Amino acid sequence: MGDDHDNLRLMLADMDRAPAEFRPTNFWERGVQPILDDIGNHGFEAFRAHRSAQGFYVPGYARAEYRNHRAKIERALGRLPSRRAHSIRWRLDGRHLAWSDARLVAATDVDGGLDVATVSESETGGGEIHQVGGRNVTRSLLNYSRAITLLKKTADTSDLSSALEIGGGYGTLGEILLKARPDDGFFVNVDIPPVAAVSTHYLSEVFGRETVLGYAESREMDSLDLDELRQLYRAVVLCPWQLPSVVGRVDMFANFMSFQEMEPPVVSRYCELVEPLTERFVLLRNSATGKQQVAAGQLGVLEPVTTDFVVDRFPAFEERARDSFVHGDESPDRSFRSEVVVLERQASP
Repeated sequence: MGDDHDNLRLMLADMDRAPAEFRPTNFWERGVQPILDDIGNHGFEAFRAHRSAQGFYVPGYARAEYRNHRAKIERALGRLPSRRAHSIRWRLDGRHLAWSDARLVAATDVDGGLDVATVSESETGGGEIHQVGGRNVTRSLLNYSRAITLLKKTADTSDLSSALEIGGGYGTLGEILLKARPDDGFFVNVDIPPVAAVSTHYLSEVFGRETVLGYAESREMDSLDLDELRQLYRAVVLCPWQLPSVVGRVDMFANFMSFQEMEPPVVSRYCELVEPLTERFVLLRNSATGKQQVAAGQLGVLEPVTTDFVVDRFPAFEERARDSFVHGDESPDRSFRSEVVVLERQASP
């Protein structure tokens, strides 16, 4: 596979030659260089602690002032009585929110299917990790887990073993799936570099480098047959321009909060490519009204991608559930709603 930096260099070189529809759009044009800078300066080993990662693809619970000035704040807390310091730290580092989300997963989970209530996230990559009920949890893990519990309440996931995700970050959904289905789980993450290289690093560290198909090998393949690849690997990390070469089927397609960071024509193209690969379910989390609309070059999107826009891109699927209050997120006045949606493929007439 070569090392992680070689993998990244190959991805970046090929991205420069890829069609525009598969390169970063307005939002991510602002994120690529800071992430590259942090990887160049600090390596892959503690990527979750990189400031750029926390800003773009590693969600956290801790307050920004605590993340940015932790040492200074801890010195101040050290001068307080231990009980008082613990109470303040609990609020600053986000543990109270992690416990709340973990309880929500436990309360909404149902028996059978993907066992999200016991998955413990790896400490690979460092960064913000909390211990709840004897397992490691992060905001990323619990975001996915809350969405999967809606899927489990809606449909039978007892034999769900494979998933393809676009914009899967460092690979959390893959970790959940492969740990919940240790014998037959199979995960494909399609993402732009440098995040695709980070995901390759993470999944390789967690599950073993021999179990993950990396870009150096896959870029030489004319056809990427998912049915064949799952006999050889547990996970595959691809770049977007490889999607037209993908054939086969997976049980589920997932997208979590990355379609809302793209432009509508790009989302339409991705959906066109993944729809025939998806056998049973589509699991989405997206802003109901889309991300902030801005002028070119500013951090945001040129045209918002709403939840309904994405749902409409899957005409062969029927909406089974939609929620923002429990499984997603919303503001008290509901002006902001991050919706989780479950779609299921309709039976052929």
